[in-house]
Parts: sequence; structure tokens; C-alpha cells
Amino acid sequence: MSPLVSVSQQLSSLEELEALLEAIPRLARTLVPVSEAVLVEQGEAGHWRCLAGGAVPRALSPARLHEALGLALREQSPRLVVEGTADGRWAVVPLQTGGRPMGLVMGLVPGPEPRPCHEMEQLAVFGSLCGAAITRARTLVALRQAAARDAATLSAVRDGLLTVDPEGVVRALNPAAQGLLGVRKEQVIGRPLRELAPLASLAEVLDTGRPLTNERISRSQGELLVCSQPYEGGTILTLTFQEPTCAKQTAGAPARFTFDDLVGREPAFLACLEEARLAARSDVPILITGESGTGKELLAQAIHRASPKASQPFVGINVAAFPRELLESELFGYERGAFTGARAGGNPGKFELASQGMILLDEIGDMPLEMQVKMLRVLQERTLQRLGGSRDTPLRARVVATTHRNLEVAVQEGTFRLDLFHRLRVVHLRLPPLRERRGDIPLLVERHLQRYASRVGRPPLRVSPQVMAALQAHDWPGNVRELVNLLEGAACLLPEGQEVIERLPSSVEHLFQRRGEQRPPAAGASLPPAEDRVVPFDEVERRTFEHALRHCAGNVAQAAKALGVAKGTFYSKIRRYGLEAPRPSPASYLS
Repeated sequence: MSPLVSVSQQLSSLEELEALLEAIPRLARTLVPVSEAVLVEQGEAGHWRCLAGGAVPRALSPARLHEALGLALREQSPRLVVEGTADGRWAVVPLQTGGRPMGLVMGLVPGPEPRPCHEMEQLAVFGSLCGAAITRARTLVALRQAAARDAATLSAVRDGLLTVDPEGVVRALNPAAQGLLGVRKEQVIGRPLRELAPLASLAEVLDTGRPLTNERISRSQGELLVCSQPYEGGTILTLTFQEPTCAKQTAGAPARFTFDDLVGREPAFLACLEEARLAARSDVPILITGESGTGKELLAQAIHRASPKASQPFVGINVAAFPRELLESELFGYERGAFTGARAGGNPGKFELASQGMILLDEIGDMPLEMQVKMLRVLQERTLQRLGGSRDTPLRARVVATTHRNLEVAVQEGTFRLDLFHRLRVVHLRLPPLRERRGDIPLLVERHLQRYASRVGRPPLRVSPQVMAALQAHDWPGNVRELVNLLEGAACLLPEGQEVIERLPSSVEHLFQRRGEQRPPAAGASLPPAEDRVVPFDEVERRTFEHALRHCAGNVAQAAKALGVAKGTFYSKIRRYGLEAPRPSPASYLS
């Protein structure tokens, strides 16, 4: 067994995958007398291709090879299969690697028949050792790639990131953290956190197990805000620099809403909130889509409030509210004399006012194409220039965009740039419409009636079961906003002393009837079964086009063909009903 021991040691010493694959046929020749040895792997089409050792022997037909290796690979343990050909005997040894089927094909030198048992045993053990070595080498390659990917990700993040192990020893930090702390990587890695002068006070807090939330550390140029995120192997510290004057550079209303203000328990809604909470910890761009009234701006504010930059400004701008001539100056600001009527001292734009906080680009889908080009350059270069100016100002604010439009469709129609779409959609959050989360309506009704009663100083209000059933049957084209306005309208018309809404205002009953829904019945009555209701043609058409779009995974061309209508007609229905489809594959953009 001494040759097998030597081969095992050589296999263990090879860590590079390519070198290992080249060595396997060579090492096989040292075990048994063979005329040739070839390492093969099965491709996607089922054909066997050579990885090392030369070409697949022609004397061994592809059918025989496929049959022999297939038989061996179906066994859970290595198994030796010997096939005879006109040119001699061939040993086919399967390699169990956990990936694509692999095997070693060897032409045996003519000798006594049957072959000595020790040769077959050695080849079987050798195949097992090779499979384990290949699995180990591939794992090392995957680990190196993961480490490189993580390092590149850390380098791309503008906030400082510092990782400590459970003992409080620094294990990694990104370039941004080195700059904020004024240290080099070599000076920090492997040292306890308590030995780093700027962060020594944080070590005691981490020892208690208490999470850090915007802990402030004074620096000569400003302050560092530190947040912690524990994980199984330690803790990640996020460092954000705050200038002394940035708190004064605010514009618009501050972020008021948190995740506690977003009520619901439907799985799709909860999944969206969970992704939003995770995304709040970073500073990558976020695209929030959903129909009008679903709470896109509320979600954006909640993300800001949960982020490490919660103390920084939150600046929102509705892109659709400004004429294209004024939009550029509102976003980027202008210098003195940039245009007639400009302020003498110039004016900062929304991006500058957001400083290191968050800027919300509401209804980004309505941005003119010429502005999309300028917006793309700002996001790519991370710098901007005021209108009429020449000085570059770094972009440090996080960008969050919202829209009720289907941007995938807008890209296909040519009204929205594909490159800007990908720049904004680093994280994509989709808020489901209220008709897809009818189970949340009782929770929303309770929450907003409580708020209304508290605001006007009335006792707690509620709705009758009949009205609640009617509310849950409604399709809510205006979503949560429509529901809240309807509840407040019904509550303000309640007589003094009455705390139960037993019917909706007559001014809105026709909305239910027009969509084919039953008028909310009087107390004691019950709703007719769903199959007895008449669904309007518009609703049938909307559901039909929506189903086709989802069935074809967002590919408009395929959906239009399936319904037998022109693609232009399908696009018009998408705009009319505000449909939103699952994210299409890249190939669908070419349809």
C-alpha cells in the first residue's frame, strides 16, 4: 500500500484546482500499469469532455463510456467498472465530487486475467481520494471567491465598517473605517478594541451585550455615530461621520414614521418589511414600487429612521410636481446668475440639503428622459454640480426612489433608461396593493380609527361586522390612502355618543356599487355569496391582463400573444390599470 500512501500525500498537498486535475492522471499511472489515463467530466448536454491527461480514448465508444460511468455513479460508494474493447481493457473509476459526474478512464496494460485484486482495490481507493481532493479544492476556490467578494463589497461601502470577534479583537475593517479612525489596517488587525483610543469606550458597552445605536464619539472635525450588528462570529460596527453643522442643513419635513407605523400581517407585506429592515443597515440605493396609496413614502421614512444615519436630514422631492425646466435646479441647486430671477447667493439643491442623510425621489418614473441622463451621471460619479457652476460637490446622501409605474414596462417602451433603472434598483422593495392583503384591513381599520379618535378627543371607535365585511370585499384602487380617508369621513359623520360605524356615508356607497360590489347592508343582514355578485367588465379585463402578465413572468410580448392582442394594446392596458408584473428576465427586454 506504500504507493497509495505516497499518492494520498501528494493529493493532500495540492490546493490549486487546476494543478490537482492535471496531477490525477499522472498519479494514476504510478499505481497500476496503464497505457493512458484521462480525467473526464460530463457536460450539460450529456457529452463527456476531457479535463486532463489528453483526449477521451476513441477505442472506448461514447455509449460504452456513458453506460459504464453512469452505472458506477449510481452507486453511493466508489465502484470499479471494467469494459472490454478491441484494443484492450479499460478501467472506468467514478469520482464522487458532489458536482457534475466525473470519472477516470485508464487503458490497462495487457496482463493476467482476471486482474489482480490489489490493483482493483487500489484504483477504487484512489478514486475515492481523488473525489475528496477535488471537493476540497473546489471548496477552497469558493471560499477565496467569497472572501474576495466580501472584501470588494466592504471597500465599496462609504460608511466605515469594523468587525470584531466574540473576544473583542478586531478582525477586519474597510478603507472608509481606516480613514475615519486615522489608522492603517496593519495597526489595527489582531488588536483588542479596547486598545484603540477612539473606540476604547465601546468595548465596555459590547462586553455587556447591549447593542450600539448611534453612539457618539467626538472627533476634532465632527462626530462618529457608531451602530453595532451582532452575528454568529462576532459583531460588525458601522461608523458614520457627522459634521458639526450638518444637523442644521435640513429641508422639508423630517422623517416621522417608523416600522411600527406600518401595520399588517400578510406574508407578502411582512416579507417586504423584513427586506426593508435589512436594507436600512446599509447605504445602497433602494427602489420602492407599488400602486398609489400603498405607503411608499412611509416605508422610505421608516428605513431612514432605522438606519445608522437616522439623525441626518431626510429630504423628499416629488419629481412629477416640477416642470422639467425647474427640476434640475431643485435637485442640484444653482449658482448666482445661473438664470433670470436666480437668488444673488445661489441656492443649494435637494442633494446638498440631504447632506449625509437620505434623499427621496418620489415618482421617479415620471422623470423626463433628459433629466434621467444627468441623474445617471450623478449616481455613477457620486458628484454633482450646481446649475451654472463648475465645482464638483460629493454626493454623500443615500438615494431612495419610489414610483407607482412599472419601470420594466417603461424600459421596454423607451420612456425610462435601463442603466438608470439598474442603478436605482440595487434593492427592490414592492409594496403589495391592499386588494392583495385583505386580511390586514381589520388591523388598519382599528389603528386608524384609534388615531382619529385620539386626535379629535372622542372615545374609541369601531365598525360593525357588516361594514367590515364590505370593506374587505372592496378592491381599493386607492389602497390604504383611500381606506383611511373613507374611515375618517365616516367617523366624522357619527352622531355624538355613537361609537360604532354601522354604514358608510351615502357619498361613497355608489363607488362600491359601480365596481359590482354589494352596498354595505344594514345591521343584522349578511352579504350575498361571492358567486352571486356581478363583476364589471373592467374588473374582468384587468384581472385577465394581470394574470397573463404574471403567467408570462413580465414578458409583454408573450402575454400579448397568449391573449391574441397586439403588444401596443397590452401596453395601453398596463397603463390604464396600473399593472405591475414580476421582474422579467434580461432576455425579455429583447422581445
